[in-house]
Amino acid sequence: MTERDPSKKHILQVDYIRAIASLAVALFHLGGKALPVLKYGWLGVYMFFLLSGFIICWSIPADYTWKMSGRFIRKRITRIEPPYIISIGLVIMMNFMVLSRYKPDWFNVVCHFAYFNSLLGKPYLSPVYWTLGIEFQFYLFVALCFPWFNSKDGPWMLLILCIIPVFVNIPGGLLFGVFPVFGLGILYYLYLKKITSINMTLFLGVLILLCCICTLGWLPAGMALVTILLLTAPLRNFTVVSFFSKISFSLYLTHDIVGSHLVVYMGTKLPKTVLFKGIEFLTGIVVSIIFAYLFYLLIERPFFKLSKHISYTAEHQG
Repeated sequence: MTERDPSKKHILQVDYIRAIASLAVALFHLGGKALPVLKYGWLGVYMFFLLSGFIICWSIPADYTWKMSGRFIRKRITRIEPPYIISIGLVIMMNFMVLSRYKPDWFNVVCHFAYFNSLLGKPYLSPVYWTLGIEFQFYLFVALCFPWFNSKDGPWMLLILCIIPVFVNIPGGLLFGVFPVFGLGILYYLYLKKITSINMTLFLGVLILLCCICTLGWLPAGMALVTILLLTAPLRNFTVVSFFSKISFSLYLTHDIVGSHLVVYMGTKLPKTVLFKGIEFLTGIVVSIIFAYLFYLLIERPFFKLSKHISYTAEHQG
């Protein structure tokens, strides 16, 4: 068994989705809520959900078994958790600097480490953390269920799981409340692996898209469809897209910590005119991107490389 399937080449379309999704969410939080088009930037989270449904399955060895679930979770925790925890520390530091008499709820902070906030209904310190809680639930789900999806009955099991939230009211902080979006990504993976034919993929895709509409509404479903189209589009490699894809997770984690506080601070010091609001907005974006790049170099990238050393092969566990 090889650690990495050589047939699984880098997918350029994934770079576009990561770049667009992270920028959309960042622009939304930094002031886009009041602007045309940018006010829909929150839909970027559904691009990430669909992408995870596809790329997480795509990255797992074809001969994955339940015995590998521990290594799969270790790889994901090593990749995601350290930058996430460090960003929590940055949130707390920023709150101490900005808010007078700030007293953090330490039980709430500790709940962040295992994403218990999603289960307990407690607020997250950053508006983006709730999506990480859902992503972690998806990792646990994939660790247990991936072998089933690779079977001949996998596509029908996927459809059943997507139908459940249509009839069962599931809280938004839980995976199955948004599972149809992940389901479309998984379905695309099944198609590329030739587990589903083109006709079955289209048939199931329409049904799962209807589940998205019923569960989440037209806008998230529409963004899920756009993301699928991007995955199948003949796109070219561009340096700018590659750059924003590379820092997408760091930008997603830190833009509200740094950029939003900067925009708010500048708003208290500068005249409240359209010109200066534009300056505040652009400054927040530029500073957020620069900070995200430094965060990527110093924190995210080292743990990303470390996660690559966790092998699925038994002789290289470690």
